[in-house]
Amino acid sequence: MTQQPIDTNFEYYKVFYYVVKTGSLTAAAERLCVTQPTVTKAIQKLEEQLSCRLFVRSKRGVQLTEEGQILWKRAEPACSLLMTAQQELESAHRLDGGSLSIASTEMSFRAYVLPALERFTRDYPNVKIRFRNALTERILDMLRREELDLAILHMPFPSDARIDVRAIGKIEECFVTGARFAFLAERQRSVRELWEYPFVSVPEGSGTKRYTREIFGRHGLEYEPDIEVTTIELVVHAVRSNFGVAMLPWQYVRRSVERGELLRIPVDLPKMEREACILTPRGAAQGHAADVFISEYLQPEMEKDGE
Repeated sequence: MTQQPIDTNFEYYKVFYYVVKTGSLTAAAERLCVTQPTVTKAIQKLEEQLSCRLFVRSKRGVQLTEEGQILWKRAEPACSLLMTAQQELESAHRLDGGSLSIASTEMSFRAYVLPALERFTRDYPNVKIRFRNALTERILDMLRREELDLAILHMPFPSDARIDVRAIGKIEECFVTGARFAFLAERQRSVRELWEYPFVSVPEGSGTKRYTREIFGRHGLEYEPDIEVTTIELVVHAVRSNFGVAMLPWQYVRRSVERGELLRIPVDLPKMEREACILTPRGAAQGHAADVFISEYLQPEMEKDGE
C-alpha cells in the first residue's frame, strides 16, 4: 500500500480553529490579521485536502457540518496546545516569562552573581529566578544532573566530561590575620612560616579550601585548619576575632584591610590567582534567559572584575 505524503499546512487548521471559535469568516480574519478572502481560501484548501466539506453558511455565520464536527473534536485540543506552546516560546524569547536556574558559592555570588542578577531582574522582572548557594562539590553534582542552567565557580575543581567550563576572569587570594598575629604582617613571610600558626577555613568540598591545600602542598606541607566554619563571612569574623590566619579572596577582604580590621600578610610567592568560570551542563539545551544572562549581564561583570 502506497502512503500519501502529509502536506496539510497547520496554518489551515489555525484558520479552521478561529472560524469555529468566532463563528464567522470575517471575525476569524480580524483575529488572524488577514483578509477574509485569505480565510476563505485556507478553508477551501483544507476541505480539498481532507476531501470533505467542513462548514455551511447561514444567516448567523457559518456552522460545522457533521464532518467538521468530527474534525473539531480532535483538532480543537491539539490547536489549543500548539498555540499555547507558541505563545510561551515567544514570551520566553522576549523574556516576558521563562526561568533561570543558577548556583554559585558564597564568594561567586557576592562578586558576580548578585550584581548581574540585580540588573537582569530589573530589566526582565517576569523571568523566574531560582538560585542555589552551595559548596563546589554539591554544585557540580547539580550540573551533572542538569538541575541548573549554569553555575559560577572558581578553580580548582574536578574536571567532568559532562560539564562545559569557560574561564572568564580571575580572583587574587591573600593571607590575612587579626591583631593578635599582627607581627606576621610586618615583613614578608614564607608559606612554611605561616604553617606554624593556627588557620581558619571553610569546610571540605569548597574550592577555597582545595586551593589553600594546593598552595601548602607545593611546599610539601599538609594543610589541616584548626577551625572550620560554614561561610567565608564567618572565616573573616573568626580571623578578626584573633583565632588565626586565613587565605581569602583579596576582593572579599580588601575593605576590611583598608579599615584596619584585618591585616594582609605579605608572602614570598608569585601572585596567587584563581580562574573564575561559567559552567553549564554539556549537551543540555540552554534557554534564552540563560543565554541573555550570561552574554549581557554575567560575562561583562566577570570581565570587569578580572581587569
